[in-house]
Amino acid sequence: MYTFILFIQIRYMLKKPILVIEHCEPILSDWLLLEYKHSVKIWGKNTIFTNIKDKKVNNILKNISKTEKKNAKEFLFNKKCIILDPQSKKTLKTNDFKNLDAIIVGGILGYQKPRGRTKKLISDKYKFETRNIGKIQLTIDGAVFVAKKIFSGKKIKDIEIAYELEIIHDPIHSTILPFGYPIFNNKPIITPGLVELITKDNGI
Repeated sequence: MYTFILFIQIRYMLKKPILVIEHCEPILSDWLLLEYKHSVKIWGKNTIFTNIKDKKVNNILKNISKTEKKNAKEFLFNKKCIILDPQSKKTLKTNDFKNLDAIIVGGILGYQKPRGRTKKLISDKYKFETRNIGKIQLTIDGAVFVAKKIFSGKKIKDIEIAYELEIIHDPIHSTILPFGYPIFNNKPIITPGLVELITKDNGI
């Protein structure tokens, strides 16, 4: 008589953490607002903006997602969190999302040359664990896109990133965006409305 034992492998289902965008800029510019809106669209309703001190900014952002006057450290006290920081020595992996309460992204606009503002304004102050998502500086919504892909099981090395995009306005004028942009369906993920905003701001 033979006994057959059936082994059923159940894949551990990760619970999606909340996305916390720590607002760090003194002004809510049109560019920043576009990236915020796109970030919420990418991650979903489980997104919250923290460190919202200004009433006018709060009134704008609460129409996009939840807002919180407290900073991320105060709001996420005693929670398991990871800050996405380009200067972190560890790279974000899918396993990092196990039992994770929140993933924190800096609401910080980049510069042509990175200034390490995430580390200065968030990581050094809040003391949560940190992870990088590659060596190339990404936009806020680009970082959220990559984080979501890694949560879904992708490895950072398998996510294609385009560096520096040139927006052609006309035969004479163009704008270089010195950031990394994830590629999806053979196209870079560009913040909706950004090209139009840049064109308008340049008076083209």
